Amino acid sequence: MEWDGHLKIYSRILFPKSDSVYQYVGLSPNYDGYGELCLNNKTFFSDTLFMEVNYEALAGGGGTREDGEKLKAHCPAIFPDGLSGPIRDEHRFFNLTAPLHEGERSVLYHRLDRAFFSFSPDWGEIRIGRQAVTWGHGFTFNPMDLFNPFAPTDLERDYKTGDDLVLVHFPVKRAGVDLIYAAHRDPDTDKAGMDQSSLGVKLHTNIGRLDTDVMVARHYKDIVTGIGTAGNLADAAFRLDLIGTVLDQKSRGRGYYISGVANLDYSWVWLDRNWYGYIELYYNGLSDNDYADQLLDPAVSDRLDRGELFALGRWYASANVNLEIHPLVNAYITPIINLHDGSGILLPRVVYDFSDNIRISLTLLLNWGAAGTEYGGFVIPDTGFTTAPADTVSAWITWFF
Repeated sequence: MEWDGHLKIYSRILFPKSDSVYQYVGLSPNYDGYGELCLNNKTFFSDTLFMEVNYEALAGGGGTREDGEKLKAHCPAIFPDGLSGPIRDEHRFFNLTAPLHEGERSVLYHRLDRAFFSFSPDWGEIRIGRQAVTWGHGFTFNPMDLFNPFAPTDLERDYKTGDDLVLVHFPVKRAGVDLIYAAHRDPDTDKAGMDQSSLGVKLHTNIGRLDTDVMVARHYKDIVTGIGTAGNLADAAFRLDLIGTVLDQKSRGRGYYISGVANLDYSWVWLDRNWYGYIELYYNGLSDNDYADQLLDPAVSDRLDRGELFALGRWYASANVNLEIHPLVNAYITPIINLHDGSGILLPRVVYDFSDNIRISLTLLLNWGAAGTEYGGFVIPDTGFTTAPADTVSAWITWFF
């Protein structure tokens, strides 16, 4: 039996903009704080069978929670969950999240984010239960990842939220095959079935010097196909994913769309310091750059609600530069730019490894853009609300044990 985990204390100051939804509840800065305890257990029953369970308890609140409750009371159709709250399991097959307290300014809940069995026969591996799987090669954006992808602004990616899956992995000659079934429910009817779930297969192999993935999936009612590759270009590494989706119902006259991501990363030494960076280009073929109109399209709104889509524009450029100031101190800066309207996000961050098991992070999230742009803010149809995102200053300390 193995145990580990972490304790994280997180604080944030949020600065609402005058033309945002916060104008209805007040524009003073919001001060938020959260604490997270995660306990991870792995129990071995034999050399081929083990069980993994990860327990999380989270408590916190502040001004954003209070403003969200006011907006939920004022307009429940637009803000059914307020602005912050427990992770929702309404799309998942099992509801493993239980609120213990939900007040106007605070919330306390606990949940299981991993709960699966792993069996490893001679021919491969079978995993059944709540677990995490990642497909695709994207850094900032990852359109091939159908199962709880990270948002572009998620900078702490040590841990990914799990889903209820059956995963079978086995080798075939020089290739590896993943078969996956992700069980979901309709949050409105609580019904489960193939129309709410995902069934897919991914083949991983080497073609020459290129790592290559080919995937096919039935994702809810849509058919998704994809191909990805990774290799070296001189001293740099490149990755490329191309995804095609055949829609069950047409989206603004289209029965299918293409998405893709390409990136290039490189590390070097300059001024006696270690540097690392990448550049990435992302294409979202579901978009026609009419942000307000797209929110009325179920193909877009459903993906936003399920946490699969994070961008309303068509073309994006992003980058990251990492400077090792000291072996224990790293500085990062990540810009994300909507190439259609010029709006974007800037994410500077400093990470200090205080000790072998204590990490301290400080992050800014800065938005820019004119009115009517994605990150400058646009009017949500039929509401009068504006989407203008808030700038934030965040700090957290994590103790790993």
